[in-house]
Amino acid sequence: MAENQFFKVANKSIVIDTVQQAIIDNGTTFYSHDRGTAKIDFFLKNEGVAFSIPKGTLIPIRLTFPLETAEDGLARHDYLAVVDDPVNGHVHIVLEENILGYQGVVEGSVYVNFPNQQSLDTAGRFRFRIHRSPLEETTNEIDAYYFNGFNWFAQQVEELTDSTKQEIEKLFARANDQSVSLEEKVKMLDKKINQTNQQLGDLGNLKRMYSNSIDFGNYDYSGNTNLLPKITAAHFTSGNGATVEDGPDGEIIFTLDGSAQLTKFNTSMRLPALQNGKRYTISAEIMLHEGLEGDASNIRLTNTYVPGGNIMLSTVRPLPTATNIWHTISGTQIATYATTLPQQWYVVLQDVTASSRIKGKISLRNIKIEEGSVATPYQPNLLVEPYHISKVPLNENLANKEQAFPISSRQYLVYSAEMIEPFIANQKYTLTLKGTKLGTQSFRVYTTGPNSTSNIGDMEIVEGVADTWRLTFTPTSANLNGSVSPSTLQIYQFPQATMGQVTIDSLKIEKGDIATPNILEYKYFGEGLKDSSNPTDYSWDVTPEYTEKRLNDKVSLTEPQSIAGTKNFLEQPLISGERISTEKFGVSLIGGRLVGVPVSNGTVLNWGNPYAYDNERSKTNDLFTLSEDNKTLTILKNCALQFVGKFTCQTNDDSYHAYLGIRVNGASDWRVAGIAGTLNWRNDVGWFCVRKFNAGERVTLVTETNFTTASVNNWGVDQVYIKEVLAA
Repeated sequence: MAENQFFKVANKSIVIDTVQQAIIDNGTTFYSHDRGTAKIDFFLKNEGVAFSIPKGTLIPIRLTFPLETAEDGLARHDYLAVVDDPVNGHVHIVLEENILGYQGVVEGSVYVNFPNQQSLDTAGRFRFRIHRSPLEETTNEIDAYYFNGFNWFAQQVEELTDSTKQEIEKLFARANDQSVSLEEKVKMLDKKINQTNQQLGDLGNLKRMYSNSIDFGNYDYSGNTNLLPKITAAHFTSGNGATVEDGPDGEIIFTLDGSAQLTKFNTSMRLPALQNGKRYTISAEIMLHEGLEGDASNIRLTNTYVPGGNIMLSTVRPLPTATNIWHTISGTQIATYATTLPQQWYVVLQDVTASSRIKGKISLRNIKIEEGSVATPYQPNLLVEPYHISKVPLNENLANKEQAFPISSRQYLVYSAEMIEPFIANQKYTLTLKGTKLGTQSFRVYTTGPNSTSNIGDMEIVEGVADTWRLTFTPTSANLNGSVSPSTLQIYQFPQATMGQVTIDSLKIEKGDIATPNILEYKYFGEGLKDSSNPTDYSWDVTPEYTEKRLNDKVSLTEPQSIAGTKNFLEQPLISGERISTEKFGVSLIGGRLVGVPVSNGTVLNWGNPYAYDNERSKTNDLFTLSEDNKTLTILKNCALQFVGKFTCQTNDDSYHAYLGIRVNGASDWRVAGIAGTLNWRNDVGWFCVRKFNAGERVTLVTETNFTTASVNNWGVDQVYIKEVLAA
């Protein structure tokens, strides 16, 4: 056992048998505070004697517990046991922190996968319990946690086993060569077996991902990364020929008035840059609405930069002209800068026929730019807000903490400040800067060593993040020797002869060759068996750091603290006038009513926007997030919520009916209000609902009706109050 390492150990004797064994239940109980110490030892036996585990054998162990929303009503948590003593069949697992948030009975089963592709179910079943520690009363309950990608993991093990078997057969063939000594033969086989064991161990290690939002939506993440942020009507406010507004589900609606050639853009909405000489593909979905007048076949979507309005990417023409159908348009090119270098980037929707005057409506959605020559399914850009996704935890920012931002300068030297520690020779660093400059200029990085050796290099653009530049470098002794200030980082705009206006909005320098976002914390982390860029391949939880910070906002966990209390000791203690032990979350939303948009059976309604809070605690919402389109609540932790609202609907005929339902994960509507068969003029119906939710569930409001209109007068939830309540 390693120094200072302690485990609370439970022992289970697992008998390999063809007869189903009774579940081993010797009263084992772990607690939510047993982080990293809840260990279960297994001793495998066959016919009463210790089972010898062959080298390269895997021992999968599956833990399950009841969960209504999981497949077959069971949540699954999969482990690969660590082999402690292969001769005596001794293996173990240590419970992950995530499962310790569950309260109740957990059952498990033990399996064996041999290196020759044989496998068996030991028929060994066991049971233990997890209880909440009194110290952990503020910890989020988690009962929906399981690992995605276990089938993928099994497939990888099988492929690796097959590959190893083939290579060992080749080694045996070589070993038959009389020129190879016995010692060399043994070394060859041992090397391959050790290599395979290492690869199998790497496969079994959990992979992590970090994000500040887990509202990943129902997107297909199998394709390439989207290098654009979400494009909205705000990106098309300038130009001629149309007015632009945001529609439902990310749709952008262009209403063309026929007054001028269609050209819509907004150069002030600065978009990420493209690298010179690299191939990219631009794509989008477009719909021509019925009744469109004029030839729309020459409309294109472009990615352009100023100065000069140079087009780097363009969708191909002619455009499909069938109406009321979503068409995918795309185009691929190698980005080649013109003589004038780019300063800022934007998108343009344009009809290239100068004499064209089109009237009617055109809709655009799912605009994407990606590397390569093929358009892959749309997905949001996870590098920017609200996600800032990364596969590594945040590194410390070594930049000067006293430096005020933004910096605005027309000088040659635009930044000079001491880091919180000196540069270390031969240590790798990554510098990331968010700012603006002229296209002719470069951000050039220096140390304060001798002039001839202090130039570190020029920063390069970062794909997928606007106005962001990065440089990974390793200062040498030559860069630092003779420096009067070895902790000073300097940035110049180069060349000096063409200096212009420069701004620096933020700066981060960190150790290592992987850049992490310049943010204070991550709210969530995901774990999975598969090293994937798809966030849905991971199981997500709230980071301990974020939970502790939230608690520290009220009560310090490490420092003495004086808390003003009430004189009436029958009342609860207060901090800043707030009853911290009883105060519950409550928020009032308004403005969710739909006006002037299509409504039909199954229309997803808006929740509205925050209008008032019950207390200060409610301003920090740790129960749910609201999607950008205002239609989806994503639950952040297990909870029970009470809803009180007003459902409004209006037609001009009493032959219609309308109902309001709460839908979870796209199914299982709970009908909460309705007007049956007498719907006429404007109706306002109050509604009430209480329901339990699990972390990660997506909640929407849906209308059920026999009424259909392209432009509704009044429909939806005009007001709703959401309050956290205690589940029975």
